[in-house]
Amino acid sequence: MTFTVTISELALLLAAIAFFILVIYLIPAIIQLRNTARAVEDLSQKGKEAIEDIGSLAKKVNGQSEDVGEVVKKIKEVGLKAVYLADVVLTQLKGPIITITSIIAGVEFGLKHFRKKEKGGDKDVRE
Repeated sequence: MTFTVTISELALLLAAIAFFILVIYLIPAIIQLRNTARAVEDLSQKGKEAIEDIGSLAKKVNGQSEDVGEVVKKIKEVGLKAVYLADVVLTQLKGPIITITSIIAGVEFGLKHFRKKEKGGDKDVRE
């Protein structure tokens, strides 16, 4: 029994063997590619969850910043009212304080004048 192989059959056999070897070598790469794709999918899912968390956190911060803005506005209003109140008090007290200070200064000057007269006679106090 003779076994004859033509050149085209031999080429086809060698091509099939080469393809089989290529597939065997590509199996670990395909497995690694599948693992990488799974890891990317997990990472993208975690990224979506993180973005949702950041969104809710941003909404909370925005609400808090509005509250802080209201507090700052109220503090500003109180500060302006305090300045106005201080101005009113100063305006109302300026006249009586000047009057009382003038009276005290006059009484003090008079007392010094009378003491000097008792001690030294009719000397002018202004000298």
